[in-house]
Amino acid sequence: MKQISPENEEVLHLFIITAATIGAVITTVFSLTHGIFEIFPFLYILPIILSVYFFPKRAVLFSLGVSLTYIGMIYLYDFTNPEHIAIATAWFAIFITIGVVSSSYATRLIDEQMRIRSILVNSQDGIFCFDLTTLQVLGANAKFAQWLRYDRSELVGKDLSKTWTGSSERDQFIADIRNGPQNLETEGVFQSRDGAQHRFIVSAVLVSRNRVLCSAIDMTGSKVADEEIKKTLEELEVQVRARTEHLEKINAQLQAEILERRRVTKTILTPEPGSKKDLEDEE
Repeated sequence: MKQISPENEEVLHLFIITAATIGAVITTVFSLTHGIFEIFPFLYILPIILSVYFFPKRAVLFSLGVSLTYIGMIYLYDFTNPEHIAIATAWFAIFITIGVVSSSYATRLIDEQMRIRSILVNSQDGIFCFDLTTLQVLGANAKFAQWLRYDRSELVGKDLSKTWTGSSERDQFIADIRNGPQNLETEGVFQSRDGAQHRFIVSAVLVSRNRVLCSAIDMTGSKVADEEIKKTLEELEVQVRARTEHLEKINAQLQAEILERRRVTKTILTPEPGSKKDLEDEE
């Protein structure tokens, strides 16, 4: 299904609001000219709510315009009845209150949504969201998509298992979320578009309406560094062991040479039987 462009969507919203307003005005004229005074005021609530939903920042002005239109028509068609004028004035205040309160609340929600979206987009951590029922990725920020060599739009609708390839960690993480989403964190293996393996620390940030918002920290570089350090230490240990064995061999050779020299020296210094020195010693 082809999506409506933002310009056409805004025109459609204006058309809906205008149609609801014209319908309320026509109904007001018909009601006032036929002596019906109970129903038509409620019809003005619909265009006010629609304006708050579609254009919250301009809803206050629209509510004021609709309210003035309503009370103006009452004065035009029924200005001789003080009771109807008083009721119309009360409705005028109600319309303004609905517009102001609803617009203020909607504007605050939009600002908060924009703030959160800005934080997620500019975060140095990877952020992704998936559906807990279908396990499809619902969205991701630029950092997460960059790590996996995808465009953000390409990740939307992709099955979580296509990127999170570590099935044991993934299944356990999802089971823990379904049992109770409090302080959940795990370490998982993800696969990028080019087939490279990345190890992320994944934390469940928010779980609501079967939607799970997660943060991911890339630990691939740290793992590689740890493996390099471990490999270096193992190599050093092998070298130390080999050096120790070499020194032990040298030490054994030196001890053997010392014993040999002592034996030769003793042999040289000991007189042979029948020699002159031996006879002198006997006298």
